[in-house]
Amino acid sequence: MESDYSTAPLAERDSAPRPGLLLKNVHTLYRARFRRWLSITAPTSLLAAAVLYLANQKIRSIVTTIPRGGFQVHSAEFAEVTGLRFGGFLVSWLFGCFALAAIATVVNGLDGEDADEPWKYDSHQRAREHFGAIALAALFTFCVFLAGVAVAEFVEVTAGRFFGWSRVPGFFYGAAVVGWVVVASIVSWLGTAIPLIVQGNTTSWSALKRSVELSSGYEGALLWLVVETLLGSYLAWYATYYVSRLLFPVHLRHTVWYGWVVYALAVLATAAAEPPLFIGFSLLADPEPLSAPSLPASEQTT
Repeated sequence: MESDYSTAPLAERDSAPRPGLLLKNVHTLYRARFRRWLSITAPTSLLAAAVLYLANQKIRSIVTTIPRGGFQVHSAEFAEVTGLRFGGFLVSWLFGCFALAAIATVVNGLDGEDADEPWKYDSHQRAREHFGAIALAALFTFCVFLAGVAVAEFVEVTAGRFFGWSRVPGFFYGAAVVGWVVVASIVSWLGTAIPLIVQGNTTSWSALKRSVELSSGYEGALLWLVVETLLGSYLAWYATYYVSRLLFPVHLRHTVWYGWVVYALAVLATAAAEPPLFIGFSLLADPEPLSAPSLPASEQTT
């Protein structure tokens, strides 16, 4: 990264937000350093997938021992299943936040890429140094997301029953997708908090409040990045499965290792779709001179 970037936050440099320029620079950085971003998101995505898989396996083993409709009697098992489900999601969310912190470290030039440095930091150094603050921010944003999903589902059910849309095929599925996108876009206003935390000298709560301020005027750009990330992950996941069926002979699809290979490839494919949103968060919080027409030429060819 260039060393002559302005240290003033984007919202303070420009009198008016420039969401179009933000999106342009996000995609320029994404293309310029694609392998670097993938090297960050791939490990965390694989770990998150492993956690969710193990949690699902444990949940399945518990559910199979309970008769249908017997959860009211087996309250302890129900509590364990609920804890495993939300615990798995929380750990996965935390891995995502660490990937965001690592990407922000690179975007903000905090990874010790200076020739005068006695050693070179890895991309996750700052994330480890601010583990507590990042974990608190991750827990808060995760709870906000869950609360938002609960509210969205309540609105969907109420609207479906009131207007009679519940009898329309696919209504609840479509409404759920829209609700998730809306909730995710609102939670994205807090996404700049982690890049602010890795810069140092701020608490989790201060970073969260500052994140909302920095996101003002960029809500549309963040919504676009959320939709782009969700749609890209969805297409990458299913494209991997369909392409694998074309590449592998039929007799190999029934082997044990085939499922694991395809699952890992699908996770890596979705990991490739995550960085644009994280880069957007990092640029909003960072010293990047987005008031310029474009990123430096050296960054476009890195």
